[in-house]
Amino acid sequence: MVQVIVIAQGIEVRDWENTRMQKFLADNCDPKGPKPAAGANNTWTYPKGAGAKATHEIRLVYAMADLATALNTKGAFVVYEGHSRYGQGPAFGPAGIPHVPDIKAFPVNPWGIHFKMGYDATDTECIGDIFSHSVNPAEYDLPAAGAKAFLPDLLLTAATTAQAKQKAIKAKKLSGKKTCSISGAWRSMDTCQPAVATNKTARGETPNKGRHYFRHEDWKKPEEFLTAVKVGHTDLDKASLACSLFFMASCSSKVHFHKPLVNRRKDAKSTCVFLLTALACSASHGLIFLKQVLIKGNDPTTRVGLKKVVKALNGETDSGIVGVY
Repeated sequence: MVQVIVIAQGIEVRDWENTRMQKFLADNCDPKGPKPAAGANNTWTYPKGAGAKATHEIRLVYAMADLATALNTKGAFVVYEGHSRYGQGPAFGPAGIPHVPDIKAFPVNPWGIHFKMGYDATDTECIGDIFSHSVNPAEYDLPAAGAKAFLPDLLLTAATTAQAKQKAIKAKKLSGKKTCSISGAWRSMDTCQPAVATNKTARGETPNKGRHYFRHEDWKKPEEFLTAVKVGHTDLDKASLACSLFFMASCSSKVHFHKPLVNRRKDAKSTCVFLLTALACSASHGLIFLKQVLIKGNDPTTRVGLKKVVKALNGETDSGIVGVY
């Protein structure tokens, strides 16, 4: 039986990793079918050589729909290497996407489109993320979060604090700028940080206008503001997780996606094993994974093979500390 391996490369990261990945595949595998157009999905078989019996089929893909298909492919090894987007989920786009895409070339900003597989909401930087990419994610109202809200620990604490502050604000009948100095409150960006709210991005947009923040990190240079944005897990809920392994090779993927993934695995009665990172990472995990499976012959469906694969992944600089879940 041929083992399917899907490497899904996300926005921007594909620009960093694709050349090395393509060289490795060309050196060690045979292309399956006609040569694909530049930037198109491509499929390879291993081992290389005329008449060689294929043991593995490697699919290199670049779109959200392809990740969804991979997760539903029975027995597949699936690796997503790309940005976690602060827990908003995998993001995909064409090669060469700039940090702030031109509004005429990209009326719909690809940085703001995600495979939804997270909590109800996540914390996001107003300047370093929202303004930096000129995206406009829907705000999650922390003071209105109910007792059953599915939130990461930071936002659970932030919601409890913001709600308590709101009660104090109402009791003292404070409003407007008088609320701006209250730490942990759900503060209006328009009122408390008008320069941040009205500053325009390279696309001519003001994505922080009308937004709120729960934390002002004024000790940072430059200063930062944390807000809560809606995420959810609608795309993950559609996944059967028929794959045998899913590696979220993105920054802090355990922090952002562990609980949603485990919940879905239970609901789908799946046996898919997850590889997740505890910290930020920049290692070439997709390539290292392929080398371990194809060249070293380590089978991650076995305990010994999986242990060797994870050890090799963590032997790389800035691995993010990969764990098995």
